[in-house]
Amino acid sequence: MAVQNNFAPGVDGKSYKPNTYAELGDMIGKIAYQVIRQVEAKNPLAVFDKMPVNKGDTIEQTVIKLVEAEAYDETGADALTRATKSKMIVRYFNNWERRVYKQTVDVSKLRKALAEGTDTEAITTNLVSVLSQSRINDKFQNVKALLKWGATNGSLTTNTTVFKNVGDINVGANNTPDYKAILKKIKDTVKGMQFVNADFNTSGLPRRSRSEDIYIIAPYTIINAIDVDELAGVFNLSKAEIQGRLIEIDSSDTNIYIVDQTALIIPTRLYELVNQLNASGLFINYFLHVEDMFAISPLFDCCYFNYAKAAA
Repeated sequence: MAVQNNFAPGVDGKSYKPNTYAELGDMIGKIAYQVIRQVEAKNPLAVFDKMPVNKGDTIEQTVIKLVEAEAYDETGADALTRATKSKMIVRYFNNWERRVYKQTVDVSKLRKALAEGTDTEAITTNLVSVLSQSRINDKFQNVKALLKWGATNGSLTTNTTVFKNVGDINVGANNTPDYKAILKKIKDTVKGMQFVNADFNTSGLPRRSRSEDIYIIAPYTIINAIDVDELAGVFNLSKAEIQGRLIEIDSSDTNIYIVDQTALIIPTRLYELVNQLNASGLFINYFLHVEDMFAISPLFDCCYFNYAKAAA
């Protein structure tokens, strides 16, 4: 007779019942091997983090506008008059967000749950370092939410978006994305952003983006499906180099974002870990204080398109 498999998904601590051995006086089975791991977070959008802000509370962005040519006047009649047209366009940001992450470490209680040979100090360190991992994941989720907000009506004015829509693509047959059309849209947008025009921002400011400042943000399922070699030619980069311009995210929406990195304003002005001993309870509370800004500037090229719009 074949031996029946004894597969199991395990149980939680409250449901766990230890084995007992009658011939050993109902001695319980001991933990033979203990595995404790922390979650290691990842922020693929960290490329948009700006340098720490140490002083002040406002981010000022200024762009010097192009000068419009005038008809030549050989008399030089206006040579000494002042050119009074606006020379710059300015945007200010001060929408900071403060967050606190808290973790309590009770070493005496922790020792009761650890098996012999498990490094107590290492587990304690991991319990504290998970604060920073939590912040990394939160920042990634917040930037993803920022992108989606930027493509939502109301992000610029009541009925407009701060991201420029460059034209959506209808979903293909059997609700399959039209990968050929998606690739062409990306290529056209990236190339267009490298010329002086106002087609890829919502401020109406004629400008161009440098190729090294342009990033494509898309669900990993789309990036896996398109021809990266063909896209690399748009940037004049190798296949390996283009990977640095493609940012994969796990997204449930159907937007692809193509942005000049200057358009995303994500600075940090507070990042401080402090601890406090509770002598009576004999535990230590750790607090990670952070303060970030999440904003999008319409002064720089930032656009999107829906790659799977339902056909009318």
